[in-house]
Order: sequence, then structure tokens, then C-alpha cells
Amino acid sequence: MFQFIRLFLNQFFIEKLNFPEPAGKFFTAVIILAGLVFLWIFFYQIFRMILHGGAKLTVKHKVKPWLQAMIDQKFLIHVAKLLPALIIVRMLPAIFEWESASLLFFFAITNMFVIFQLTRCISSFLDVTDEVMAVKNGRKPIKSYLQVVKVVLWTIAVILIVCIMVNKSPAGLIAGIGAFSAVLLLVFQDTITGFVNSIQLSSNDMVRIGDWITDSTGAANGIVEEVNLIAVKVRNFDNTIVTVPIKSMVNNSFQNWRTMREKHLRRITRSIHIDVNTIRPCTPEMLEKFRTIDCLRDYLDRTQAQIDQLNEQRHLTNSGIPNAEFQTNLGVMRAYMVAYLEQHPLVDETSLLMVRHHDPGENGLPVELYCFVRVIEWKEYEAVQADLFDHFYAVLPFFGLRAFQRNTDHEIPATLQN
Repeated sequence: MFQFIRLFLNQFFIEKLNFPEPAGKFFTAVIILAGLVFLWIFFYQIFRMILHGGAKLTVKHKVKPWLQAMIDQKFLIHVAKLLPALIIVRMLPAIFEWESASLLFFFAITNMFVIFQLTRCISSFLDVTDEVMAVKNGRKPIKSYLQVVKVVLWTIAVILIVCIMVNKSPAGLIAGIGAFSAVLLLVFQDTITGFVNSIQLSSNDMVRIGDWITDSTGAANGIVEEVNLIAVKVRNFDNTIVTVPIKSMVNNSFQNWRTMREKHLRRITRSIHIDVNTIRPCTPEMLEKFRTIDCLRDYLDRTQAQIDQLNEQRHLTNSGIPNAEFQTNLGVMRAYMVAYLEQHPLVDETSLLMVRHHDPGENGLPVELYCFVRVIEWKEYEAVQADLFDHFYAVLPFFGLRAFQRNTDHEIPATLQN
């Protein structure tokens, strides 16, 4: 049938329209080419409707990650473009005479298109693989490896297409490229260096997609969205995008908060600056007042018993404060903070928990709260931290203490005296 169409067109142009034979064959080839393009478009629309349209209907009723990724990356559309080309390649021997110039020409055109479209299909499938892996929590970045595969894939495709165009063996072309290996190494040195650094980054499990990282420069403070051959793309919490070079990630320091997310624990380290003028020994009246706090009663009794025993062993008297051991309002406050944290439902009691002093300075005595809470999301974490310090600041006057402020006077208010 196809031979009949070609012969009919030749006869029509040469015999009916009296075209010269070369011109008649040329117009015949043009019309056949137009027909093949139309045929490709026709088959493409059918395959696209079947593959792409069918996939959309499927994911509409049931979530399928791989199928959804194929739709997003247009993999099925590329396949729909490839299949008609393969059909046309099989049809060409039935249209043209074997080993004729026209057959060789159309074979070259269609084969180049098939190679190009096949490479796009494989490249698109690699993107599908990357997208599906990206939705898995805590996965190692594989995009850099996929990019290397793409580079190799497209290099092979270009070599094959050029070989078809010049009608040469790929072996000869590859041998010629070998002579320019030094130039290629110079051109792709950043890519090669990035690939090596990317392997180090991945093999040592230094960063993954979805990790929260902060770098030493402070420019990056957010979630890792992409790791490729050249850089790590980070979306900061202010929704700005920072691109950190792979080399910088390997050679310089950065902080990864992944373990915090895995253990679902986040640390609180913040200080209350106490005015040192309000720190003083506890009187019996103060201790009796502090015993009204349920969580402090056992601590006060146990501590006072130890102090009394120590004073007795050392033959110290209570006639003067410097002559004996004693409890302080700040020490009782610290004990209260520890007891309060141990009873708090969001504070992890199995992790390190303490309230400690730092060196006093011009802003008073820093009393640091150090603990871990079972909340890691930023908003909830800040709310829990604020609630804790709201409470501790509010109870300071009860213990006769005051937070330091630069404009504070150095006289102890009467409300803090007993």
C-alpha cells in the first residue's frame, strides 16, 4: 500500500505535471515527509490520551506516588512522543525502496529523533525517581548522582546523533574526542569537583533532603530542598532561597538539626539575669514561707537537715551569718525551677536537666535553664519556652529576687524584705 502511494505520487508529478524526475522525486519525498509528520501527530495524540490521560484518571481516584511523579515530570508525554516514531521507523522500508537515498535520509531523520526522544524519556524517568525519593523522610540526596547519569546519557546521545549526521562510526568519533580529554577536563572541572564533594557529602551522611541546617556564615538557616552537583539549595525560614556551594559544605562547618527531629526533642538554653543585690540568706520566716510550696517542702527539709548536721560537725554557730552554713533565696529558687521543670508535661525528664550559674557581669548574675522539651516545631517551641520564663519571672518576687535591668536602683524594695 505504501509503495503504491509513493509510485502514484512519482507518476503524478513526472507524468501528469511533467516535472523533471529529480523534482518529481523531491516533491514526492516532501509530501511523504508531511504525511509522516501528520501520522506522528495522530499517533502521538492517541498515545497521549491513553497514557497521560489514563494516569490522571487513576491518580484522581487513588494516590500513587510513582504515577503522580510521572505526570508531574511529563514522563508519559515523552513516551507518547517516542512510540509513534518507533512505528514510523518500522514503516519506512515499506514506503521506500531498500537502500535508496530516500530511505537512508528518512532513516537518519527518524533515528536521530528516536535517540533524542529516548534520551528525554530516560532523563525524565530519572527526574521521576528523584521526585518519588524526595517525599520519603530522611532520604539521602541522589540528585547529584542522577545528574551525572544525565550528563553521560546526553553525551552518548549527542555522539550517536552526530555519527548519524556525518555517517561515521561512533568508535572513530570517540577516539577523536579522546584527544580533547584535557580540554573536556578543564571545561567540566567544576562538575567533576562537585561530583566528588557530593559523594563525600552523601557517603558521610552529612546532609539529606528535608534537614534543617545552619552554616557558619549565617546565610543559610532553613530546610534543605535540593542537593545537586554544584550546590545545596536551602529555603530559609523567611522564605528566601540560599544556594550553598557543595565545596563549602564539605570544607567548612555547618550545623545539622536532624537528630533533634529524629529524637523529637529540642533544647532550651536561656538565662534569667538576677540582680545580685537581691540575693541573701534565708531567715526562718522565709523558709517557713517557702514550705508552702509543695514541690519544695522535701527539698527544704532535707537541705536544712544537711546544713544543721554540717554546722554541728564543724562546731559552727548560728549567731552570725558568716559563721555558719545557710540556705539562700536564690538556691531555693533554683531548686524550685528544677522541680517545676521535672513536673512539666512537655519537659523530657530522661534528658539532661539543670539550672546553673554563669559568671556574673554588668547585667547581673545569669541563671541558665538547660533542658529538653518534646516540642520541635518553631511556633510551638517558642510558645513553651515563653510560658516557662513567664512563670519564672512572675515568681521571682515570691523568693525575694528581682531580674536585673540597667535602670534598676540598687536599693532593695520593701516588698522584697521580710
